[in-house]
Amino acid sequence: MKYFKSIIIFLVLVLFMLPSLFSQSINGVCFVSPSQKSNFSNFNSLKRINANWVAITPYAFSKKNEPSVQFNYEHSWWGEQSDGTVFMLKQAKKEGLKVMLKPHVWVMGDGWCGQFDLKTEDEWQQWEKDYARYILTFAKIAKEYNVDMLCIGTEYKIAATKRALFWRVLIKNIRKIYSGKITYASNWDNYENITFWQELDYIGIDAYFPLSSAKNPDIRGLSIKWEETTEKLKAFSENKKKSIIFTEYGYKSTFFSAWNQWEIEGVKPTENVNIEAQQNAYEALFKKVWDQSWFKGGFLWKWYANDEFSGGINNSDYTPQHKPVEKIINQYYK
Repeated sequence: MKYFKSIIIFLVLVLFMLPSLFSQSINGVCFVSPSQKSNFSNFNSLKRINANWVAITPYAFSKKNEPSVQFNYEHSWWGEQSDGTVFMLKQAKKEGLKVMLKPHVWVMGDGWCGQFDLKTEDEWQQWEKDYARYILTFAKIAKEYNVDMLCIGTEYKIAATKRALFWRVLIKNIRKIYSGKITYASNWDNYENITFWQELDYIGIDAYFPLSSAKNPDIRGLSIKWEETTEKLKAFSENKKKSIIFTEYGYKSTFFSAWNQWEIEGVKPTENVNIEAQQNAYEALFKKVWDQSWFKGGFLWKWYANDEFSGGINNSDYTPQHKPVEKIINQYYK
């Protein structure tokens, strides 16, 4: 009888532990919203790399030094509007993928929203009103369609620090609507300055850390640099008692791919192609980051809807599609 009771206790403990034993990392991709509905068929191409999450981005638009935030803009792409977003997330769910909605503001004429700033309190109040309307619209969509995670903002270096109280209030209002996981996508050089991590479920980082200024960096050198970076990330995660996810990560298949990536954004997709550099950068990241206890996973940048015509060995863009790096991603995403 004593032996029988021990067996029962053991089985109960195993059943209790099963969810954590078999919980999956976030093996995700940032999906590029198609311009037209006809350019989207499904997410089947993601099976090649064993992805289990997809980030879908409904874009909004601002102008430099102006407080308005416009979304569902009539001239924006189909996939960036609410209807397209809903259509794609429903399809992703049908195909067994988990979804993160990742709203992102594009500053017209400037691009990156990291340096977005305003001069007066009245302007900031207007921006906060517009931005809250934008995010809460997608919080309602996230609730209605059982979205697994909502990212409440992307790379706002100035606005996220200068208006921290606004973000805390926004998070409270989101949680009144949406009960799923919430994160924020901080730029790689700004995550330590964000003061509202405690109100979120994950620390989100767009992880374009400059690792090596070498033209063709090798795995060993990149791994050493990652060891330095992961020590800081681990300490930060432990301090905040929150797991870290890479809301974006990735490398172009070009020379200098593991350095200041924003400096090679203008390179044409057919110029300076270096397939090996992309493979080395991914391999080093996976080896040094993916199995860390403080790390929950991430979303590679980026994957196009028209898979058949995307990527390839003569393409220097970020996408891994139809490049040798797919095999490396597939291996770790298993």
